[in-house]
Amino acid sequence: MGVILSLVGFILAGVEGIVWAAFLGILILVISPNISPAFIFSMYGGKLLSADNAPGLYQIIQELSARADLPAQPALYYLPSQLMNAFSVGSSANSAIGLSDELLNTLSTRETIAVLAHEISHIQHNDVRVMTYADIISRITHTLALTGFLMILINLPLFFLGMVTISWGALAVLIVAPNIMSFLQLSLSRMREFDADRQAVLLTGDPEGLAMALSKLEAYETSIFDIIFGRGHSKSIPSILRSHPGTEERIERLLSIKKPLKSDLKYSTHDRFAIPVHYQKSVRKPRWHLGGFWY
Repeated sequence: MGVILSLVGFILAGVEGIVWAAFLGILILVISPNISPAFIFSMYGGKLLSADNAPGLYQIIQELSARADLPAQPALYYLPSQLMNAFSVGSSANSAIGLSDELLNTLSTRETIAVLAHEISHIQHNDVRVMTYADIISRITHTLALTGFLMILINLPLFFLGMVTISWGALAVLIVAPNIMSFLQLSLSRMREFDADRQAVLLTGDPEGLAMALSKLEAYETSIFDIIFGRGHSKSIPSILRSHPGTEERIERLLSIKKPLKSDLKYSTHDRFAIPVHYQKSVRKPRWHLGGFWY
């Protein structure tokens, strides 16, 4: 991605273009605010779970954090959403994991533990920061390519008058560079997901638990509701256009992993982790807007 960015910068302004592209990227990284996990989850209506109202979840988080050698234990947030989802934010020193109501009410204790291990793996390897860097590089490339394309477009009348020349090879690079950058960014995301799956197994010693959780997530995503209201069937999307790998491939890789020597996590025999009833009263129903349904 850095090579493509440098190439676009060179097309626009030679060696100085490369320097300015690098300077712009570093500047954005320096001045970009370190948004706290609490602020991010407040945008989703998330509620902080404490060790008192979610002792089972916090016991697992404490054990997984110790196994992952995290400097600080992630905070847990309950998301009042009917979308089955879990995601992590922040760095290894200041992180949080959000679990939606639908996920907690659908997955078993074993499957939820596997999902938590997957998210802790993202935190352990600073995947949020890595993907942020990739996104910044991609955005700068898109901006520079658009600038160069507009400059060529403005000079088209002079080209037809024979007053300037246009490098069609450079124009081709400016057109395809943003698309290649997007493909690389999606590929990086898929690689990080595979790595997080593998690391989750090392943390829990339970590849089958994560495989079962992924199967339920896949079933949810391809439900009749999603098909009717236009969210589409994930299998109809080419893998190169996905931010996550195909579920079948993920499960196949998981089940091929040799079970680590580390003992499985101990958990209760309850079907699911308990969440305070007053938290569940704020669950949101899907709401429609111009882009589709929002949860």
